[in-house]
Amino acid sequence: GYLTDADCVDLFRRCGSSLRQPGGVICIKDNTCTEEAFILDVDDASVTRSLPYLLNLTKQAGLKVVFQRMQEDFPEDIFPVPMIALDVDR
Repeated sequence: GYLTDADCVDLFRRCGSSLRQPGGVICIKDNTCTEEAFILDVDDASVTRSLPYLLNLTKQAGLKVVFQRMQEDFPEDIFPVPMIALDVDR
């Protein structure tokens, strides 16, 4: 991703505040790393976060995981991609 941690938390908070109907969810799908908390790519100014790191940002935003699954059938030489559904932690 290209957002700072603070910007991610802010975005997640704003998305959570826009959930008006019961049963609505926020879906995210992003590359994750497995060995480090995060990896910075200076060539394209992006950051790849580990799944625990990413989930911590969603928790800081007041969200909880209601569904999580890893993308299947991806080549082993690319980052793992989780698919996560979030709701406001009421």
